Parts: sequence; structure tokens; C-alpha cells
Amino acid sequence: MICLSGIFITGTSSNVGKTVITTCLTYAFRKRNIDAVPYKPVQCGAITEGEQWLAPDVELYRKVYNPKENEQLNSFLYEPRFSPHFAAQLADAPIDPQVIKSNYHALQEGHELVLIEGAGGLAVPLIDEQYGTPELIKDLDIPIVIVTQASVGTLNATALTAHYAQSKGLNIIGIIINGYPDNPTEGIKDNLTMIEKVTGIPVIGIVPQIADVEARLGEEEVLEKLIGGIDLDKLYY
Repeated sequence: MICLSGIFITGTSSNVGKTVITTCLTYAFRKRNIDAVPYKPVQCGAITEGEQWLAPDVELYRKVYNPKENEQLNSFLYEPRFSPHFAAQLADAPIDPQVIKSNYHALQEGHELVLIEGAGGLAVPLIDEQYGTPELIKDLDIPIVIVTQASVGTLNATALTAHYAQSKGLNIIGIIINGYPDNPTEGIKDNLTMIEKVTGIPVIGIVPQIADVEARLGEEEVLEKLIGGIDLDKLYY
């Protein structure tokens, strides 16, 4: 049985909870004694602490993972929360896929599993219309997980993302549904079945909706609840 060394976590759009899922998966795998590390190659929307810029997603990872000295969990950081290609143009600091590949391989050498979180949705350009997130994933030669939400509109967004990924020749492990309510409507329940039927891809995780989830990610009780519905065996084999 072959073990993966990297998984790319993408989403149907921005704000579907990719960072929460990446953080949770890091916690879950490390709890299983699998040395997993989170990595955000490109972050738009830097936050400031004094005169220092910080990557907010990496700061969230720190709730479950303490980086080693000189470990790069982010390669390109931009202040405006724009599409990466445009933020890079404004900063006159283009994204270099070779830097990302180098940082990924460095993490790969020091850990069993690298969990790479994308910026925005899957179709986001990184350099221009010729090189975006799918091209980076192919360069890294790793499979993807699609994060979507339980809300209305998820069937369309998930199907479009899955078909786009397939058109780019990407290997999809499965779909994780984030923000699943405690008392779902009949429509939300039906989405679980229809997502698999429409995409042909298994739903490998259902993550519950928790108020103020990012603020509470350091709480073990919250983390345990979040990871309870994810089939880790489908992700790492």
C-alpha cells in the first residue's frame, strides 16, 4: 500500500472553510502519530502585528502545529485580499512556482504528510490565465480534496469545481462538506446523496457547524467534534 506524501486542499470558493479543514486535518493526523504539516503557498490578505506582516491562515494552523525553526509554512504573502495573480502584480512580486515546489519538498523531507491549502477556489490564477492553481497541483503531482459547504447552492458549486478539476486532469480523493448544521433541512440532507451522484466522487467528510469556530480551534473538544465525521483512512493510505 502506497502512502501519499502530499494532499492539496481546495474549495468551491473563498470562505468555505479550507483553513479550518486544513487545521483540523493537521490535528487529526498528528493525533494518529502521522507527522503532518500544514502549508499555505500563497496568502492574500496579510494581517499586521506591529510592523510585521503575518499570514492569517498560518496563524490559525499554529493552534494545532508549532513550526520548527526556519520552517516555511507560507511562501508568498500579499496585503490586499485580491486574486493572487493581481495581488502579486500590484506588489511587483510575482509568484514563482519553483519556490513553492522547493518549499514543499523541504517540508516533505521533514514530515510524512504535507497538507497544502490553496488560495480561494480551484480556478484562481496564480501568474496569468495560463498558470493557476490546477497547474501548480500538477507540478506538485499530488491529489486534491474539495471542501464545500452544506448551504443552498452547494450542488452547483461542487459539481462545477469537480468537473473543472477533472477537465484539468487532477486526481480527486473526495469531498468534505463543511458547516453541516445540527438540525439540517431535508434539502441539506439530500445534498449528501446528490453531490456523490452528480460528481461521481465520494463524500469523505461531514464537518459540523460550530459558532465562532476559528476562535475556538485551540479547544480540544471543538477539534474532536470537527474531525469526528472525516474518514481519515480515505485521505491517507
